[in-house]
Amino acid sequence: MNEIAKEMNDSLAKQSPLFSYMLSDFGKEIYMPKGIIVQAAEAKQLAKKYNATIGIAKEGTEPMNISSLKGFFNNLKTGEIFDYAPNLGNQDLRTKWKKKIVEENKLLKGDAQISTPVVTSGLTHGIMIVGDLFVNPGDELIIPDKLWENYNLMFEVRYGGKVVNYSLFNENLTGFDTKALDTVLKNSKKEKIILLFNFPNNPTGYTPTKKEVDEIVSIVTKYADAGKKILVVCDDAYYGLLYEKDLLEGSIFSRFAGIHKNIAAVKIDGVSKEDYSWGLRVGFITFADANQSADAYKILEQKAGACIRSSISNCSQPAQSIFANILGNSEYTEEKKKKYAILEKRAVKVKEIVYDKKYEDCWDVYPFNSGYFMCLKLKGVVAEELRVYALKQYGVGTIVLGDDLRVAFSSVEFEQLEDLYDILAKCVRELRK
Repeated sequence: MNEIAKEMNDSLAKQSPLFSYMLSDFGKEIYMPKGIIVQAAEAKQLAKKYNATIGIAKEGTEPMNISSLKGFFNNLKTGEIFDYAPNLGNQDLRTKWKKKIVEENKLLKGDAQISTPVVTSGLTHGIMIVGDLFVNPGDELIIPDKLWENYNLMFEVRYGGKVVNYSLFNENLTGFDTKALDTVLKNSKKEKIILLFNFPNNPTGYTPTKKEVDEIVSIVTKYADAGKKILVVCDDAYYGLLYEKDLLEGSIFSRFAGIHKNIAAVKIDGVSKEDYSWGLRVGFITFADANQSADAYKILEQKAGACIRSSISNCSQPAQSIFANILGNSEYTEEKKKKYAILEKRAVKVKEIVYDKKYEDCWDVYPFNSGYFMCLKLKGVVAEELRVYALKQYGVGTIVLGDDLRVAFSSVEFEQLEDLYDILAKCVRELRK
């Protein structure tokens, strides 16, 4: 093992025994080399005369650039566009995103409780870093059965872990199945537990109520009391898009941050969905545990940065610069509220439509109250057959996940929603004939 990695691991073991225990073999081996990145950072501070370190062409003090390209970024400075971003991300953006997390999650007791977010190339990249740092072949990842299919691709195919499912909803389809969560944790023979929550959930658009969250936290804490070492991974892709009262406020990450010596938490979020900026690919990964050691958090940030360095080198500079400039901007905040209101209006309308008795022969509805999606449990037809039939006969596209049909009301205009579900019901009835 490299000496730098060994030093990092020894320090992490002292400052955060739980995060140290949770590291994968790769997570233990990875380190930030004192090579080009570190030397260039030192030179940026101290090389007052000539800085011949990093591979950027310059004219004067600015990165060399083509003016016809810069014209697309007129509101940004040259360096905010063409320079390399720091390995851990734009520091101003990291600081602002941390402030945002603390302000929006009232249970967090200030900046020191969590690490400074590391910028990733979108939220999926953040989940991949979780795999890098914490998933060994054979490790179990406990995830509800209504899940984003990319979890299987990443955790099982890429990292050799094993996804273990439990029922997201109770038998009556009225809410989160806390008993199923309790059972899957009880049945696990592993001491190391990786537990992933994705709220609002993709594909169902469900966020637990406050009461359900209390029960979830109580169950997880019970097994931590019994000696299980638990890493709670919070995929907050659709964070903030809540359309009903009495739901989980903020992120479930805030409920697990610092709660128990045997529980560590990782928050993965980004601008894609909550800021309607899918193509800009800016995400974040943030760490928290009961020790709240600044030194341990810095080591975890460096290890995350080393994962970035050893894969994509660094993340998009102009995308980060845009959000470093715009976060906290009052005009932007108001515009974001208006977009939220559009989605909320659609979600309310969909709930009014799909529970109508005229459709009760066609489907049952999985609970939904947030996010971009909702799911139908079809009656008397195979979901894939319905998907193909609706697409070919009526030009209506939906997504099949297992036996269920996912409908993204986020991408359908309010005035078109009734027609959409009328067509889907028509397809169900025609296929049954």
